[in-house]
Amino acid sequence: MTQRAKGRSDAVLVSAARRGDREALEALLARYSSPVYRFGLRLCGSEDAAREVLQETLVTAFRGLHAFRGQARLSTWLYQVARSHCSRERRKEARGGVRVPLDASVARQVASPEPSFDDVAHARGLGAVLREALGTLSASDREALLLRDVEGLSAEEAARRTGIDVRAHKSRLHRARMRLREKLSGTSGVRD
Repeated sequence: MTQRAKGRSDAVLVSAARRGDREALEALLARYSSPVYRFGLRLCGSEDAAREVLQETLVTAFRGLHAFRGQARLSTWLYQVARSHCSRERRKEARGGVRVPLDASVARQVASPEPSFDDVAHARGLGAVLREALGTLSASDREALLLRDVEGLSAEEAARRTGIDVRAHKSRLHRARMRLREKLSGTSGVRD
């Protein structure tokens, strides 16, 4: 992404991309590839599913950018698309469906510098424990937790993305945090 594109707002980049500006489209993809991948990884629970969700979300965004009305933030729209694809991915996985490998050009956009072997082993160990604990939560509780604690959205924006009111979102978030704390502590009924 060029320095000029980096400083442009989503609205400006979307407008330019709709007019055929390839640099603007690439800037949008670069801006949202990693967050959408992380969201898919945490919501769907596996790297394969997250890559599939990322690929499908970016393809949908590329093809449907003209349909984006701008009434919500672009990130809100992308997370809704990713959420829908993750739901489909979970249904496909439950039926024993086959995944299509992630396109190499998209994978390069998501890739980060090579970490050390020890860093990878430690991160995988922690990630496995966290994924297992997250996997015990209901899909709605897991989504509430990920939107607030991982993606850093406000309660209002997280509620809007999931289509529920703020009080219901806060209730889900509290329940998810308590259950996750119990799972990670190894005991049930832990209180602060």
